[in-house]
Amino acid sequence: MEQSQIEAARVARSPTLDLSRCGLHELPEAVRQLTHLESLDLRFNNLEDLPGWLADLDRLVELNVQANHLEQVPGVVGSLSGLRALDLSENNLEGEPLDFLGRLTNLTELALIDTRSDRLPESIGNLTRLTDLDLYLGWFTDSPESLPDTLGQLTGLTRLELSRNGLTSVPEWVRRLTNLRVLGLWMNEIAEIPGWIGELTELRELSLPCGPEDEILAVLRGLPNLRKLNLDGEDVDLG
Repeated sequence: MEQSQIEAARVARSPTLDLSRCGLHELPEAVRQLTHLESLDLRFNNLEDLPGWLADLDRLVELNVQANHLEQVPGVVGSLSGLRALDLSENNLEGEPLDFLGRLTNLTELALIDTRSDRLPESIGNLTRLTDLDLYLGWFTDSPESLPDTLGQLTGLTRLELSRNGLTSVPEWVRRLTNLRVLGLWMNEIAEIPGWIGELTELRELSLPCGPEDEILAVLRGLPNLRKLNLDGEDVDLG
């Protein structure tokens, strides 16, 4: 099936190629000829690595390898400097430091859902074009070794998903992300919500793991753009 899809993309010079759910154990060599590709979807396959020639696709801006069998990040990914969207979710990257991320400075979207990698590199702060960072169901904690303070340099973020991690407090660096519209903190061990959360005046959606004190709840209700507040899995009436 994948051969017909590749051939169709070659003939039509389509900028996108969807090879998701094709049972792939390796990326077909024929993809190498599709130098016009801008988006490559490899979700839900059996890939353990990616070939070095992937770097020949120099127009590639979107790469999705969610739910494959990667146990380490393929070396070629760090050389794909033109990427704007990268999804490595649901691969077992336990122990992987993800140091390559600091080189992908054109990224605007990054998804690392349930990768089991328990730390981001300090160079994550280089990704100043990021608008969407999804760390849902991660293994991250609020220690600087896990989530470095350089994340506070990502002031262009409009969505940050930190739900279902090992956080015991709201990281202080979140305070600097004043363009956030969506912030997810659900299913953590956070017992206290800081008052500075009221400084995030662009927030539209906020999910928290606990019911805050009345004083903080009043601050949240006063956020001018907040449309959805979820406390411990239940929506709160903001009226």
